[in-house]
Amino acid sequence: MEASISQACNSLRNEVKIAVIDSGVNPYHSHINGIDGGIALRVNREGGIEYHDDLRDRLGHGTAVTAVLKYLLSDVRVFAVKIFDEKLATYPSVLAEAIYWCINEKMNIVNLSLGIARDDKKVREACQAAYEAGIVMVSAYDEGNQLYWPAKYETVLGVCAGEVPRHEWRFVTKKFFRACGYPRELPSNLQLYNIHGHSFAAAHFSATVARLLQEHYDWQSGDVFMYFENLYRNRVLYYMDASSR
Repeated sequence: MEASISQACNSLRNEVKIAVIDSGVNPYHSHINGIDGGIALRVNREGGIEYHDDLRDRLGHGTAVTAVLKYLLSDVRVFAVKIFDEKLATYPSVLAEAIYWCINEKMNIVNLSLGIARDDKKVREACQAAYEAGIVMVSAYDEGNQLYWPAKYETVLGVCAGEVPRHEWRFVTKKFFRACGYPRELPSNLQLYNIHGHSFAAAHFSATVARLLQEHYDWQSGDVFMYFENLYRNRVLYYMDASSR
């Protein structure tokens, strides 16, 4: 009996909840096979933000991003937070509200395979609140299209696509990273013609963070940031020492 209780406690401790703020998801897709829940947000006729339960993905973007997480992680809980509907655009206030929903639902990681072209007070404050709540925010960083935020905020880990193998990542700075920019692996040459980019790099790095949290079940956002900062510092010192020999 004591062993069973211990095993149950360990299972609960290592449970990682990831929210994908995107265009919804098709839970019946063969690369998804179900999710653990979610919510959708939209602006109503009166200009207010309302919640609803239509998570259907009309664009396919959220489904493709979620498929990366499902492919790389077999033992996490994934939640879809839909803010895009007929196009990959919405108001910053909707994004901010979606982040607050993630805080209330006690997510561990929020994947943001998206970006905005300017600093926004509501989004910045929501990211700060998420960080203070212990949530690790991972956002795509698209320099080519000048979609710098939320990745530029000090409370968010930024990721861009690069020539990086799957399951690996590279430092750009202590809080910016390069990761694989391809969705889940496809056979033969199909992968070359598949969509790819910064959105999928963010998902790959979210999976890295999830594995880290599974190993360190009591870590929160500050611990994760410190972990990468220490790795970056040691890496820089290592190369400085090597170059001076």
